[in-house]
Amino acid sequence: MASMIVLTGRFGSDPNFSQGERSNRASFRFASSEWEQGEEHTDWYSISCFGKLADRIANQGQKGKKATLWGRLRIRKYTTKEGEERVDPSVTASHIEWTEPKEQAAKYGDADYKSSAPKGYGQPAGDAPPF
Repeated sequence: MASMIVLTGRFGSDPNFSQGERSNRASFRFASSEWEQGEEHTDWYSISCFGKLADRIANQGQKGKKATLWGRLRIRKYTTKEGEERVDPSVTASHIEWTEPKEQAAKYGDADYKSSAPKGYGQPAGDAPPF
């Protein structure tokens, strides 16, 4: 069973793109920050995506661009050569929505400003609160 996750943050690197026999792949680092007790805390994730989403991210994603992405979370724990315990959260993305202001979108080559977020995602049903 995989854990689903929604992240809002910024590309920490330009996407690496590779073409495979069965599917294209894009991978990149992604930073998501929050403020806690007056201090900023940033979590870093390794992101991978495949197919048409990989093509789109390879063409439109770049370091510093703000986005919200949906995907499956996996946590890998390992020990470094120095004996330090580390955790590497990785996400296989299934959807992305660019969250830059529209006037910034053209700067990143996304003038059409389309979203690939799941249809109806984030919209409350009836009078239900949006959470």
